Amino acid sequence: MTVAATVFCLFPSYSGACAFDTLASVDTVFHRLAGPAGFDPGDFDLLVNFRGPPPQSPDAVLRMLHNPRSADTLVPALRHTLSETFDPPSDPTSGLTGMVRADGLWPWIGATFPRSRTAQDGSPESRIRILEKSLQAYLRPLDLDQRAFLLRETPALFRPETEDTLLNPIEREISRVHGDATLDSVMHLAQRLPLEQLAQAAAAVDGLLGDLLSYQTKNGGKRKGNKAGINPKIDIAAVTARLQQLKKLGVPVTIGTRGPDVHRLENGIVFDPGGNDRYVYADTVVPGSWLLVLDLSGKDTYQAPDTGEGAGAFLSVHVIADLQGDDRYIGGDFAFGSAILGFSRLFDAAGNDTYTGRCAALGFAFRGIGILQDRDGDDTYSAAYMSQGASSSFGFGLLMDESGNDRYLSRAVFVDDLRYREHYLSMSQGFSTGMAPRYGGGIAVLWDRGGADRYTADIFGQGAGYWFGWGALMDDAGDDSLVAHQYAQGAGVHFAVGMLLDAAGEDVRVSKGVSQGCGHDGGFGLFADAQGDDRDSAVDMSAGAGSANGLGMLVDFAGEDAYGMGNPAMTLGHGDMRRDRGSLGFFLDLGGRDAYPQSSAATENAVWRTYDGIRRGHGQGWDAE
Repeated sequence: MTVAATVFCLFPSYSGACAFDTLASVDTVFHRLAGPAGFDPGDFDLLVNFRGPPPQSPDAVLRMLHNPRSADTLVPALRHTLSETFDPPSDPTSGLTGMVRADGLWPWIGATFPRSRTAQDGSPESRIRILEKSLQAYLRPLDLDQRAFLLRETPALFRPETEDTLLNPIEREISRVHGDATLDSVMHLAQRLPLEQLAQAAAAVDGLLGDLLSYQTKNGGKRKGNKAGINPKIDIAAVTARLQQLKKLGVPVTIGTRGPDVHRLENGIVFDPGGNDRYVYADTVVPGSWLLVLDLSGKDTYQAPDTGEGAGAFLSVHVIADLQGDDRYIGGDFAFGSAILGFSRLFDAAGNDTYTGRCAALGFAFRGIGILQDRDGDDTYSAAYMSQGASSSFGFGLLMDESGNDRYLSRAVFVDDLRYREHYLSMSQGFSTGMAPRYGGGIAVLWDRGGADRYTADIFGQGAGYWFGWGALMDDAGDDSLVAHQYAQGAGVHFAVGMLLDAAGEDVRVSKGVSQGCGHDGGFGLFADAQGDDRDSAVDMSAGAGSANGLGMLVDFAGEDAYGMGNPAMTLGHGDMRRDRGSLGFFLDLGGRDAYPQSSAATENAVWRTYDGIRRGHGQGWDAE
């Protein structure tokens, strides 16, 4: 993967100078704390702790583990990529623009995008031909039995069963051995599928959506036939006529009415000009199928099955664009912007919407791209496991919400029986994981760009990574509340990268441990806050902490903050001495009058606790005036 080498600040959205005063967070830690303490850049290398060659993983993850200072260029490059939009030729004031471009995301997961055949120009007929041919080429390496095997076995990788927590040790070991063999078979087949062909199919269906959105009315939508309550910018008659031409050519096309309709979503194009409609997903998957839905207005309901894989882009391509209305997205596993060996996009332009899923939903991807993007409104996102901007091996999962006071809930469904019977696995809200020991993770982002938001998770979430994955939660504005229990809020665990990046707002963040800028077992955890009077609380191994050869950093650039750390000896710049090299933990507050626990060594305008790597790990904190 090639990423622009231009040096950005981590939060370039501000006008004028960067909020970080031209210094990005990891470089700031190095120059303010690590360098003066006698460290050199090589001391940050986390991959030297890994025995043998690392598993195949996205280049960005390996780069940050090898040199965490590269986060200062990779994070802005990623934000820039996510800020690039796919804008159909339309009136820029129409509200129809602003979809995240998918073609820029493929290189982040190691796919070479075939730019010589991007399908961004041409007729709808040619796009459909490219789309279908690309899907055929994508599936060609596998025969029908192998495709059936993937359909049967892959979902279980991302859909744990509650009864798994009740197995005895012998049953658990039998299950593990069987699961490892199945995983190897799934990955062997999945790696034979050429991602560049899937990228080509995704570009073609995006281009087809752009064609439909390009039919614009003139004079503010006064064209005869467009009624109140229906998006006035779209020329409904022109879109309908064009789709009827495609239907005559054999393209599967469904055209709704201006009233309430029920649409069965299987294959082809569905266009609905208005009304409170209901969309029903199929229970089963057809490999190589494609779906494009365009709904112009109405309070719609999208209904996916509680179980089954029909709601996700499984060996297929799905795009849904809903332009107006307070909509309800109700589903279970693999629903709404979920891609398994496929490409899925859900774009909602306006309205106070509700999104409900269970496992691997609401912006999830495994060896593909899954996007859930909401432009406007006070929205609610609810799922149980590996959702809300989540990914696994070579997947890019994205949940982007651009405005509104939103709620993100990871429901308590799957007991975390390895650690706490009273807590639950979330693996959500900016979380990516690989599959140890042979398969690395992907990239997962939850990016909320505005509004006073609430995030609730339990174990693993809110900007966390596991086993060569990179998970990030980015919140650009608003007074937010974040609650989690462990492995959260900027936690990199077992050679992974986790980040919580907050640009503005007076926020309250609470977690028990291994959180708020913690790197554990060769992991890199970063928690950066640009401005705002914040309240951060944790108990142990948090707030700039390294554990078991990990690297953790907390950097706060401005604001009068309060750090309510329950165990100051393991927070506020802490490194433990487990394993052979010790760990690195850095806490750096660069401005504002701050409050610390009385029992801690941390005070205003002081440097504290530099450990020698013999009695304890390397930990250091500094409150700068």
